[in-house]
Amino acid sequence: MINRKILAVVALMACSATLQAAEHTVKLLTSSANGMMVMEPGYLKIASGDSVKFVPSDASHNASAYSVPTGAAKFNTPMGKTETVNFTNEGVYIYNCTPHLTLGMVGVIQVGSAVNIEQTNTAVAQLSTKIMMNKERLASYIAQIK
Repeated sequence: MINRKILAVVALMACSATLQAAEHTVKLLTSSANGMMVMEPGYLKIASGDSVKFVPSDASHNASAYSVPTGAAKFNTPMGKTETVNFTNEGVYIYNCTPHLTLGMVGVIQVGSAVNIEQTNTAVAQLSTKIMMNKERLASYIAQIK
C-alpha cells in the first residue's frame, strides 16, 4: 500500500513538472524595428525544461548553436523551417543564423543559472571576430546575463 502511495506521488510530481514547462518563441527576422538580421528576443532567460520555438521569417534563416553548456547537445535548425528545441541543461547558450553570422544575427538563451559563464566569455571573444556588422548586439545580450 505504501509503495502505491509513493508511486502516485512520484507520478504526480512528474506530471506537474511537465505542466510547468513553458514554450518560448524566438523570431529570426530579416528586418524589424530593432534592425536588420535580428533574433527577437535576442536575449531570453528560461527555466530548465522549457523549450524554444525558432520561427524564421523566410527560407534564409536558421538557428545554430555556437556555444552550449558542458553536457548539452548542440542544435542546428533547418533553413527556413520552424523547429522547437528543448533546453534541460543549465547555463548560457549562444546561437547564430549560419548565413548571417557576419551581419551579427546572434542570440543568447540563459537556462537557469549561468553556470558556464567563463566558457561563454571565451566563446564570445571567439565569435566576435567573425561578426563584421552589429558587433554591439552580442555584447548587449551578454550584459543581460544575471
